[in-house]
Amino acid sequence: MPLQRFRDFEEARRALWVERGDPRLVPRIQRLWAFAHRLAPGAAPRGMRRFRTLEDANLEREQWMERRARDLRVARLRG
Repeated sequence: MPLQRFRDFEEARRALWVERGDPRLVPRIQRLWAFAHRLAPGAAPRGMRRFRTLEDANLEREQWMERRARDLRVARLRG
């Protein structure tokens, strides 16, 4: 990978941006998803769910995130 130099953070931020329709965008997204899967394998719950309130939805999401974090810690301790 070539070395790039930037004068400021704004110039570096613009260099990372890829416009919609750019053929480089899909491979970048695929690499990001692959990295995320290696970092934290597994998947979020699938499907649609209905909740009576936003608080109920947030509670389920928090509980799922806690279970996910616990499962990742256990898996890392084993492996």
